[in-house]
Amino acid sequence: VLQNLIKRYIDTFVLCPGCGLPETEYKIKSGCIYHKCAACGTKEMVDMSHKLCTYILAQDKKMKKEGKKDGKKDKKKDKGDKEEKKKDKKKKDKEKDGSDEDKKKKKKKDKKSKKEKREKKSDSPKTKGDHGVDDEKASDDDDASAGSHGDVDDAGAMDLAIEGTKKYMKENPDASPGDIAEVIINQQMASALKSHDKVHILVRSVLDEKFYKEKQIEKYSDVIGEVTQGSAVMERHLISAMEAMCIDKPKNFPVLIKQLYDEDALEEDVILEWAGEGRSDYTLDIV
Repeated sequence: VLQNLIKRYIDTFVLCPGCGLPETEYKIKSGCIYHKCAACGTKEMVDMSHKLCTYILAQDKKMKKEGKKDGKKDKKKDKGDKEEKKKDKKKKDKEKDGSDEDKKKKKKKDKKSKKEKREKKSDSPKTKGDHGVDDEKASDDDDASAGSHGDVDDAGAMDLAIEGTKKYMKENPDASPGDIAEVIINQQMASALKSHDKVHILVRSVLDEKFYKEKQIEKYSDVIGEVTQGSAVMERHLISAMEAMCIDKPKNFPVLIKQLYDEDALEEDVILEWAGEGRSDYTLDIV
């Protein structure tokens, strides 16, 4: 009896109904369980009359609830990080105001000193440096060059990360989804960007206005899955990246969302949560 039950389970839930290979994995949508075969690509609904379906759906619901709790924790953590950043920014602004005052005083002092030197040397020829350049002119050039090199801001860091990702993909056209995801994560870490910024690096590296014609969502759906790892928080940031991408062409947005859903890159609960909240902490300032 046990052997027959095990055989029935394997035939129903393990073997692909298309090619008969045990290369399937479950995908649950709208309360229905689907087979998705990694070998032949077949996607079909399992026998929902089987008692095991009730157990599988219950476990899936439980995991989604736990995922939401983790998402709320991450959201609170992000809010805390934002508040800390605001405090740090205020502190830096105060320090900057103080340093600006010091610079002004120093500038006035240097100006006064130069004026006195000019008055003393008004009756004598200008002294020249070792290379025939006026000392005063050289000094002015030094002042002008001071502070000309600033730190790269977040936008610049993001552009560099995207450029690095595109370069890797161009040089390695046969790279696996895992390899591409690893490069994106390395770029995000090397650029000192936030963890969720890897989603934006991915979107801006692989998607453009030709996404529908070139089937870019279908082509890179596995890479998207590797980057988001099924996290509800990361999928919310993925929707945010889609919003930013469609600022100039809003009609493309629902098409992108549907394609991501069809390729199992977005869960139904995440889309419904986004639709219910509207503008939130995930929404970018440019949207």
